[in-house]
Amino acid sequence: MTDVFDETDRAISAALLRNGRASWRLISTVTGIQERTVARRGAKLIESGRVRVHALSQSHPIGRGEGHFAKIFCPPSHLRSLAQWFASRPEPLWVATLVSESAIISECYFQPEQRPAFIEHDLAEFPVTNYSFSNIDRYHRTVRGWHPNALSAEQLDQLGESEERALASANDMLGDGAHTPDLVDYEIVKILTSDGRLPIEAIAAELGITKPTVRRRITQLQQSDFLSIRAIIDPAFFGLPLEVLVTIDTKITDLSWIGSKVAEEWRVRWAAEVPATSQVQALLTFESRHEMYATLRTLETRLGDKAHRITAHSLLTHYKRSDVVLNPAHPPAR
Repeated sequence: MTDVFDETDRAISAALLRNGRASWRLISTVTGIQERTVARRGAKLIESGRVRVHALSQSHPIGRGEGHFAKIFCPPSHLRSLAQWFASRPEPLWVATLVSESAIISECYFQPEQRPAFIEHDLAEFPVTNYSFSNIDRYHRTVRGWHPNALSAEQLDQLGESEERALASANDMLGDGAHTPDLVDYEIVKILTSDGRLPIEAIAAELGITKPTVRRRITQLQQSDFLSIRAIIDPAFFGLPLEVLVTIDTKITDLSWIGSKVAEEWRVRWAAEVPATSQVQALLTFESRHEMYATLRTLETRLGDKAHRITAHSLLTHYKRSDVVLNPAHPPAR
């Protein structure tokens, strides 16, 4: 069973979820926890592997392609090997399997010209019984925006990252003033993808540029929302071991309204419109099944007749989170 964070670790981890590169001093200021305690506890969380800080670049600016919600079915005997293979590829941002069906779900990205080869050649090497790759039209919560309800909205704002900017970038709505990355920026992103808290001095030494230049470029990349540096943490550590895929069927004209209402729930880790199936897909985290059922009842009441059907499927195992392959894959508590 996963050990649950105490109140201090919850606050520090929640701060790193919002801004993985936040200084111990800033986290201390925001949380009110003594800086020495923040530094000691924060370092221990990272060293233990319970908190992993990585850079996550937005898919649109780096030319990753169109976003898709994928569902791939195969016999149970091949579920793990197929999920591990898919998670190891560059296309998926996250990959998980379901309890209720022998299926893999994922948010993944393809250039249109790449899809035929992937589906007809690469995926065909496995005993896939069915699949769907449906285009995502609009995000209402990205993997960057979730928080475990441990910090207030004001505290989250003080940490510097913005869910509004993340959504704008994910929906490809950045303005003309956005920073255009160059080759040096891409090298910085590559380094931070391995260790989001690597000191400025180490990055500067590896690239042969000055520390002020590195600091300025990282700030530009974050402010333009090309880059997010955030912690990757199993929600079970926050006392939320039950992760669920919630699917809401509605009319295409109501997708945006449904998505915005769903995203008001803090338990939502990710939510997107999938017009091809006239659905909103969302990932939610819960303390228990009792809490899940209560939340679904509340959601059904809030959405009213615009939600034609709401279904929930518990996740079995995560193989990739926020573009980071989990090895070994860690199954949520059930």
